Amino acid sequence: MVTASSASSSFAEYGYESTFGGGVAGNGIQFGKEVKVTGLEFKNNQLPLGQLYSPEIESFAYGRNEGKCSVDYVVSNPWFFQSILGTATSAVSSGSLYQHTWNSSPATDATMRNIHSMALKLGFKISSDYNRTAVGVVCPSLSLKMALNETVKVTQELVWGEETVNQTFSTPTGVALAGAIPYTFVHASITDPLTGSTLASVQSFDLNINSNAELIYGMGSELSVDAYRKILEMTGKISVVLYDSDLLESVYGRAEAANNLVVTLSNGLAGTSLRNIVMTFTGCSFSSHDTSGVEPGELLLENLDFQCKHVSVVAKNQASVIPP
Repeated sequence: MVTASSASSSFAEYGYESTFGGGVAGNGIQFGKEVKVTGLEFKNNQLPLGQLYSPEIESFAYGRNEGKCSVDYVVSNPWFFQSILGTATSAVSSGSLYQHTWNSSPATDATMRNIHSMALKLGFKISSDYNRTAVGVVCPSLSLKMALNETVKVTQELVWGEETVNQTFSTPTGVALAGAIPYTFVHASITDPLTGSTLASVQSFDLNINSNAELIYGMGSELSVDAYRKILEMTGKISVVLYDSDLLESVYGRAEAANNLVVTLSNGLAGTSLRNIVMTFTGCSFSSHDTSGVEPGELLLENLDFQCKHVSVVAKNQASVIPP
């Protein structure tokens, strides 16, 4: 008997490849909490060909393979940074607490000149069970969103040019971070790049980190054979309660801010129970300013667009290495 299934019969997990398209041999990694996969698509770029003396399609040709999807989830681990930045260095922070560091400067991390590829596994335990495995998966863009009374959410855009189907279903093996919790705005903080002090009454914060990675195809195959990154773009928008004209004047000033923009996510605990992610952006500049709430009974807010040159990400948890 054929029966319909809900998303409770599916899963998605990933791992980082050691070579492009080589897949992952070990257990995968869980994206985070409340994972949603949207826009899941695979196409062969079919080309319909007509012929003289007939109004019908005479034959089909096929182009390169292209797969894509968006993965949305609540942040509970920092491993997604490896898909957009270079290779993290891991070291003991204190006791059983480890520190993982990503740095966007190729002078510090030469792997920033390349792009990390992933293997993506999608499982469907339905009437006819199967798994889909995409290899040589890259992340051209990643966005992070925070708002009052909300969880911290990430969206990753993923693309690939090779995948297979296995009719034998295998259960998820993705590794969860020990002590992982969904990050929220409650224990988050953002510093003012103008003064270096903590910004008061932040209402929302959006961040986009784009590698602009593209797949490479070659003659003789419909599959992608490699990938490359373009210019790293780090842009965002911040909304704060309006208290003075300082941020507006920084847009007038047409210059980089004197201090770093530091975004901290934490579980609010200390010692070996600490789980935090600290993003330090340098070379930040505000490009536009708008004021909202200029109407009866509304809260006055200022909203600013910014762009940064460099980022260093430091995450502390009890994992000694990034899962494969």
